[in-house]
Amino acid sequence: MSSGLEIHPVKDVRRQRIAISGIFLMVGIMLGSWFARVPQLRIELGLNFAELGMVLLAQTVGVLLAMQLAGHLSNHLDSRAVIRVTSLVLPWFLPLMAVMPGAITAGLGMLTWGVIAGLLDVSMNAQGVEVERRARRPVLNSLHAVWGIGALLGSGGTVLAVRAEWSLSAHFWVVSVVLVVIALFSGRWLLTESRASSPAAEKAPKVGFFSGWTRAVIVLGGLGAAVALCEGAVSSWGGVFLSEQRGAAANIASLGYFAFIVAQTGTRLIGDRLHRRFGAVALVRWSMVMTAAGVLLAVMVQSVWFGLAGLAMAGVGLAVAIPIISSAVGHGTKSNTSLAIARYSTLHNAGVLAGPAIFGWLAQTFGISTALTLLLVPLGAICAFAAATAPASVASRSSSTSDSSDSSPEPVVPRAA
Repeated sequence: MSSGLEIHPVKDVRRQRIAISGIFLMVGIMLGSWFARVPQLRIELGLNFAELGMVLLAQTVGVLLAMQLAGHLSNHLDSRAVIRVTSLVLPWFLPLMAVMPGAITAGLGMLTWGVIAGLLDVSMNAQGVEVERRARRPVLNSLHAVWGIGALLGSGGTVLAVRAEWSLSAHFWVVSVVLVVIALFSGRWLLTESRASSPAAEKAPKVGFFSGWTRAVIVLGGLGAAVALCEGAVSSWGGVFLSEQRGAAANIASLGYFAFIVAQTGTRLIGDRLHRRFGAVALVRWSMVMTAAGVLLAVMVQSVWFGLAGLAMAGVGLAVAIPIISSAVGHGTKSNTSLAIARYSTLHNAGVLAGPAIFGWLAQTFGISTALTLLLVPLGAICAFAAATAPASVASRSSSTSDSSDSSPEPVVPRAA
């Protein structure tokens, strides 16, 4: 009988971590380039504000559809195969969208983009969980940090392209080529997902509409939706708050999102270390306390600069939650990681979609300061149910060899199959 252990040289695990980091970087660069160009895209495609809103909504609908499709594909295709295909196809939607003739075709293009992006999102997070299993240490925070760095690089590259007076189409073609090169390099070293090796698991059960909706996935999905609501409220409305409530000039108010995203990305760079030290549950709870403190600082102190500091604190607090929750989903399932993440992502993306609208209604009804204060309700709920993230801490049980240098004798990382 097999011992049930597979041996993974640490050098191989590190190489695989670099590979999936490349995919996260690629997606970040793509989205950073895209969102920074949306205003010009609206003008070149001749879309009014309502049409632009519908086009952007089509992408989110596509992502939600992909969550269901990913669940079915997970029974037939490994996440590595999905990433290798979608990461090579997705970049070409940038130049394609630049030449779409009108709102209807642009909406269909964005719907398709959303489906492919959603499949890639599920698969790359499943790969991140697989790297955690093999390395026996958390890595998802650093992967999400790489995504944030990519978004900053993409938006910064857009600034340079605009200053160089590149056309929208030329800029997107260049970005697409760069992204495909990154995808080709990264795809070579991606992992095959671990699957149960028992005879009963050799023939996987058929995935139905209700498959994968375990109680743990639903609870974690609710937590992910709550975090998405808070994150969308702070990042999307922080600048509006500074302008409307603190009288900040436009250039100062625009720093609200910048302060939030830089603080979030910087925290994610050390998030895995914090995860190992404090554990998933305690870190999530203290992170929500930090977020609440930042919100209260911004609301209660009548100062633009304290407002910026509060938004940055919220960025620090919200940084580690989604990576830890995603890790808990992946490590909490006993079989199909991609299916569990797909089901969780359905609820999380519902929060992404509904969050800004819900907050907008609250701001219109009660005022933006009160609406920000009301974020303490979902933050408190996340604290109350933080124990559901405990499975993520399995990734922090790393051996001392995990932190050893490359010059040490060839270490290995055992993992139960």
